[in-house]
Amino acid sequence: MVVSAEFLGMLLLITSAAALGLSIVIDVGRVSAEKAREAMAQRTYEKKRAALAEWRQKTERKRVDLTTLQARLTEFNGRRHKTQSELKALEYSKIELVHEVGDADGDPDVYWAQLAVSAEFAELDRKEIVFSRQIWEYRNVVHILANSTDQAHGSLLMAFGKRNGVVTSPVVPLALAPDPTAENGDS
Repeated sequence: MVVSAEFLGMLLLITSAAALGLSIVIDVGRVSAEKAREAMAQRTYEKKRAALAEWRQKTERKRVDLTTLQARLTEFNGRRHKTQSELKALEYSKIELVHEVGDADGDPDVYWAQLAVSAEFAELDRKEIVFSRQIWEYRNVVHILANSTDQAHGSLLMAFGKRNGVVTSPVVPLALAPDPTAENGDS
């Protein structure tokens, strides 16, 4: 069989057209794949951008919540400190140290006086202070055994004088002594 030049030309033309078509199909496939990857990358970018915006909103809400909680913590710490101070004051007001002074000769009467520290108490030398400084943080009273108010006052001044940094309330019979719970406003 003899192959003619026209047949060969036609065969070459068809082969070239097929190769060109295949080349176009491959290029279109590459472009389509590239566009698909670009679209996927764009979707991933948009998702991450949306996630970042959501994360920023959550972070802002958490920052506001944290600020609120810090304010509440400060408020509650203040309340706690105030409550502890009030509790300590209440504890100190409920504790009463009773000092007894005088002789039980015969049938003496019992007198009462409250003791407190003077303004210069903090400046006094330690050897001048009666008892320990810590007991003066509590309510201190004295029961005086004496035959008269004047004798009770004298015994009181001998035991707790101004040189010790202690001041006393007026001496009264024990029956007339104020109730410590009434002084604190308790019922």
